[in-house]
Amino acid sequence: MNYEAVMKRLYGIGIIPAIVLDRTEDAAPLADALCKGGLPAAEVTYRTDCAHDAMKAMKAQRPELIVGAGTVLTTDQVDSALDAGAEFIVAPGLNPEVVRYCQKKGVPVIPGVSSASEIEQAISLGLSAVKFFPAEQLGGIKTIKALCGPYRNMTFLPTGGVNPANMNSYLNDPKVFAVGGTWMVKQELIKNGQFDEIEKLTREAVLNMLQIRLKHIGVNIPSGEARDAADQYADLFQGKVRVAPTAFFGSEFVEVVPDGTIGEKGHIAIGVSSAERAYAFYRGLGYEFDESTFGYDERGHLRLAYFKESVGGFKVHIVNN
Repeated sequence: MNYEAVMKRLYGIGIIPAIVLDRTEDAAPLADALCKGGLPAAEVTYRTDCAHDAMKAMKAQRPELIVGAGTVLTTDQVDSALDAGAEFIVAPGLNPEVVRYCQKKGVPVIPGVSSASEIEQAISLGLSAVKFFPAEQLGGIKTIKALCGPYRNMTFLPTGGVNPANMNSYLNDPKVFAVGGTWMVKQELIKNGQFDEIEKLTREAVLNMLQIRLKHIGVNIPSGEARDAADQYADLFQGKVRVAPTAFFGSEFVEVVPDGTIGEKGHIAIGVSSAERAYAFYRGLGYEFDESTFGYDERGHLRLAYFKESVGGFKVHIVNN
């Protein structure tokens, strides 16, 4: 994959597990647990000697997994990572030699920064994405927002102190393309072979990120009855009617579509924190989408998408909350 494809994939996944493996034999079941849990991504760190073999084993077990190398400090480690099939490189700091070497090799590199000066150095090297580390100790999302003032074209991968309680404060910011975390892949769980628990924690992290909920139900009603129906729904939900270009919302829970043709009975909207990330998640579960229905926001990210198949006479779509 080229740089743009890798970054788009990482954005869609949203959470990048940062992994320390002591035994190569743990790599395959860990890859299974992550993919089953809904996070087909891994940053395998060069903190142990088996990183190279672990990356190869994870990719062999789960070809759909995007595997990157973390804690990369030298050009020799870059070569090792590429030999293992790494698709991106993450470094704790900004070493110009390592960055230039990755660029020469054509592999996306995400170096670590902790200051404005390092961001400027990253810009001078032609980078548009950096790791912000250690994120919480440096002030978290507030610091990132402050840095985005002068450096508007930079995007961030916060790591260090990111957890289930604070991750959405990062992910909801448009300048954060993903977060790095370790809570679902703790070394103790891996050493004890608790891969079912890793899968469970991974799925919990994904659902926490996506914030899936019922946003509204769309009902198809003859045009002469639509406004009255919207008024009644609004009264039932103690809301107000909102007039949209092609429909009336009887409160925000029911969309009344005059002479609607989407779905035999209507449609159901699934609200999510990010349609782009929900799209990646549901695709991983095997669902297909109707590309002709895609809608995008001002940043070019997916905002709305209908599933191909109807459910019980209703078309279903995901949409940003």
